[in-house]
Amino acid sequence: MNKTFSISLCISTALTTIMIPGIGLGQVDPGVRGGPAGAGAPVSPIQVNELAMFTEGKFRVTELEATCDGCSQVTPGASTGENPFLQTKTNSAGLGARFNADQCMACHSQPAIGGSGGFLVPNPQDKNPKPPENPMFDLIPHRFGMNNSVPSFIKQYGPIREVRFQRKPDGSPDGGVHQLFTVVGRTDDPTIPGCTASVLQQPDFQTQLNNNNLSFRIPTQMFGLGLIDSIQDSEILSHFNASAALRAQLGVQGATNRSGNDGTITRFGWKAQNKSLTMFAGEAYNVEMGVTNELFPQATEENPACNGPAKNHPNDTTRIDTNDNRNQSFNNPIHLLADWMQFTLFMRFLDGPQPVPFTASALRGQQLFGTDPNHPGVGCVSCHTPQMMTPAAVESTSLQNKPVNLFSDLLIHHMGSGLADNITQGAAQGDMFRSAPLWGVGQRIFFLHDGRTSDMLQAILAHSSGGGNGYQPSEANTVVSQFNALSVTDKQAILDFLRSL
Repeated sequence: MNKTFSISLCISTALTTIMIPGIGLGQVDPGVRGGPAGAGAPVSPIQVNELAMFTEGKFRVTELEATCDGCSQVTPGASTGENPFLQTKTNSAGLGARFNADQCMACHSQPAIGGSGGFLVPNPQDKNPKPPENPMFDLIPHRFGMNNSVPSFIKQYGPIREVRFQRKPDGSPDGGVHQLFTVVGRTDDPTIPGCTASVLQQPDFQTQLNNNNLSFRIPTQMFGLGLIDSIQDSEILSHFNASAALRAQLGVQGATNRSGNDGTITRFGWKAQNKSLTMFAGEAYNVEMGVTNELFPQATEENPACNGPAKNHPNDTTRIDTNDNRNQSFNNPIHLLADWMQFTLFMRFLDGPQPVPFTASALRGQQLFGTDPNHPGVGCVSCHTPQMMTPAAVESTSLQNKPVNLFSDLLIHHMGSGLADNITQGAAQGDMFRSAPLWGVGQRIFFLHDGRTSDMLQAILAHSSGGGNGYQPSEANTVVSQFNALSVTDKQAILDFLRSL
């Protein structure tokens, strides 16, 4: 098999090893939907300049990061000529001394570029590639000679995971991301000969795991985020107010998470902790990849032995060169913007996931889910609002007056001690999470904030949880109870509906 083999076929093959049906419960998660990816295209219609920016942004999402400005094997911003899913050459620069990934799409590849966490070939440089697997298991930690240890919670066919510590050594709250890997052992950067394991160590994840001090997050999809970014606060609140009677009946509360600067509703991330796509892009570039930028100019790890003497900070900035020798010309409109801003434009014009035609069972599941206001079904819609609208006036006509079929209220909810991660972000307490948008869920591999299951049924059941440890019972308890009271056929219908989205 050569490097032109079908990535999607190998991913589908690998997935068969991890799908775990609801044993003995009668109804079964149909599993990741086959066929073509129902996402990854730009919004339509789209203006010519917007499409150019979308295309450039999509390319930059695939770039493989080198660790110093002069180390890139291909001119930064130029194509390597390789399949991005099988990339071996670096064509960007700025990877930090600590990082979780070295390529944006490494965490956003399922079922297409811009999606959630998926699988990649671990040895793309070899003539006989292995089946795709979790890129954190071998590809990312060992690329270019790096000798990282892989934590026990990173499994070969498990979810890509970001790790946060709940508490600092003195017992006070932490909540910050602790990157999994370091550049120690890297062979393609001559500027960091002193970067050894004695000066830069990986965190002791096993001890922290044994002490129940770790919380995990998996990547969220980028699909349709520009549409969500365009939704006005008044639209979110109008749906929230309209659902008051149903929520009261079901015991669902809901609350907004808000920006500490302007007081508007934040809506991105597992706890709706980020205000905008711009903030999301700049933060992820620094936190997940260690690349400093105009929004986050200080490195998460400033160890001089591992950053190199000629590495500028912030590293990713608006281009100011007078020519395009480094693909950074101020006079070239495609290359002018920094990577983090180009990521923003890619996400802004990335369309929402598209469902497949519903079967009779899926249509029944749609009714039971509660999409008809006159028949709320089991009440899933009390949190997962089927549709919102973008405003009539948006700077980009591609985004104005558009239905957003997100299946989320974009609010945060108490989910009980069973799902609590004990991390507080803004108004989102340790047991609170944003209602995850369900569009595209039919082609996701892992569910819930920590990726604990690949079984849709188990994800639904996990929404039910008691209180304890200072937390109240889950707001979804009544809804899950009503789901459990359904017949096997009706439960299956809801699963079929969700896997059609």
